Amino acid sequence: MKTKRTLLSIIVSLSVFCLSILIDFSTHFITPSVTVDNIDLQGSDNSSLKVYSDQYDIVASNKDRLYQQDTDLQDPVVSEDDSKVELEANSQGEVDGKIKSGQDAETDAELDASSQGEVDGKIKSGQDAETDTEQEEGFVAESESQPEEGLESDLPLESQPEVVESLYADIGISIANSYVNIRENPTTDSNIVGKLYKNAAAKILDSIDDWYYIESGSVKGYLKAEYLKTGIPDEELVRTYGILRISVKADGLNVRKEPLIESQKLTVIYQNECYPVIELLDEWVKINIVDDNVIGYVTKEYVELLVDFEKAISKKEEEELIRLQEEEKERQRKIQEEERIKKETEIKYRDKVDYTPEEFKLLACLVHAEAGNQSYEGKLAVANVVLNRMKSKKYPNTIEAVIYQPGQFSVAKSGSLDKQLKNYENYSSKSQQLTLKATKAALSGENNIGNRLYFHAYKAAVKKGYDKKKNAVKLEDHVFW
Repeated sequence: MKTKRTLLSIIVSLSVFCLSILIDFSTHFITPSVTVDNIDLQGSDNSSLKVYSDQYDIVASNKDRLYQQDTDLQDPVVSEDDSKVELEANSQGEVDGKIKSGQDAETDAELDASSQGEVDGKIKSGQDAETDTEQEEGFVAESESQPEEGLESDLPLESQPEVVESLYADIGISIANSYVNIRENPTTDSNIVGKLYKNAAAKILDSIDDWYYIESGSVKGYLKAEYLKTGIPDEELVRTYGILRISVKADGLNVRKEPLIESQKLTVIYQNECYPVIELLDEWVKINIVDDNVIGYVTKEYVELLVDFEKAISKKEEEELIRLQEEEKERQRKIQEEERIKKETEIKYRDKVDYTPEEFKLLACLVHAEAGNQSYEGKLAVANVVLNRMKSKKYPNTIEAVIYQPGQFSVAKSGSLDKQLKNYENYSSKSQQLTLKATKAALSGENNIGNRLYFHAYKAAVKKGYDKKKNAVKLEDHVFW
């Protein structure tokens, strides 16, 4: 009989051993599967970006933030053994919670106290044992009123609020009317190192009293805290103050005329190309392809949203910007002046002037003496000054009288005009032939200076301020007014 019992015990033990091995084997090899919605968003910073993307229904990136964060956002890794221990602890806590309450908890406390009293009987007795019991009872009461850390919450997992860490918690926006000065030290009499204009962003590095120590663009310094708005929610910060761009994630992405798959395809953009955003829609992004002069829509699924902000400008950068603005202003002024001169010196026609061969010779020699090295337009303008004076009541009414009027044409007094008159029969060079052509054209009614009566060499005219006259125009080396 004993032999049978012994054999039966061996068989039962072997069965239990095999069953435990099978159970342990299935536990190790049957593991839950994990589905990743977007493989590109795995990793340290990108684990929080996935939450950010879900919140705003966009793909967000912090690689083009105004500044990078150093915070490691990687989720903690929990080993399988730790998970088992935690599960057992939680389960035990649930069981204990159902059994221990009211009088039962008190009885357990008394039993623990008496047991402890037996163990410590050699040391503790009398009042000491009673004190330990009261402390143990107090511990049980406290654990009933406040659940232990690590126990599962009664709320279902999906109902617990998801905590989204802000990507821009350290970013502030300037709310100054125009700009706020960034100073070398946190005092109003400190040197100004830059300016943060309205709606520009800055990273807060530190705070000292009512000053922030900030970094923005190439500028680091202090500004008054009252001019920097902080604590702006990410969505408001991005949509209100952000400069949005997209980066293409697909090898090729169609740009549509309307936010519809069946809409007309305007062009194709390619991986890693970046374009400014005009508008964000639910599933589409409206972009501007400046070089191709194309505005269209791309699907949000295949792009990454990049966010930039306006930054501070340093004192040196501002000085350079002012210089460039002044240069551009001067360039535009010159363009406008050239357009005005071009318009006012366009050739127009008026009545012909009767003249004799001698008058033609005299006028041509004056033109060559005054503007022999000028273009056709410059020669034509000098000839018309003489004709305009002849038509004006302020001057004589003949070509000869106008030219030889005292104090008017310096070449008539210097001898330069006489030299040209003596050489007139030999006029054959290109410049001389151009002088004859311009003289004849002026007498035939061709006019490119309107009713202007005066001219002077440009440098001398500038010294005397003639170039500032309202109707002054510059033609090569002369100013006419």
